[in-house]
Amino acid sequence: MEDKTYLSIAYLGMIFGLAIWTWTVVSRSRNMERRIIAMEQSLDIKPDDADSVAVTNDHNEA
Repeated sequence: MEDKTYLSIAYLGMIFGLAIWTWTVVSRSRNMERRIIAMEQSLDIKPDDADSVAVTNDHNEA
């Protein structure tokens, strides 16, 4: 095969690999977010108390 064919296959493989990696990261992020929400609900944590850093930053900006 010619060099351009190898290069095209390599680029397609790289794009495919990045797509799989991105899907995996997004999937794990969504799963972790669901687990955090479930844990907060089971511990009866109020949304305002759940993220003290965000609340602190909101008060500092005002």
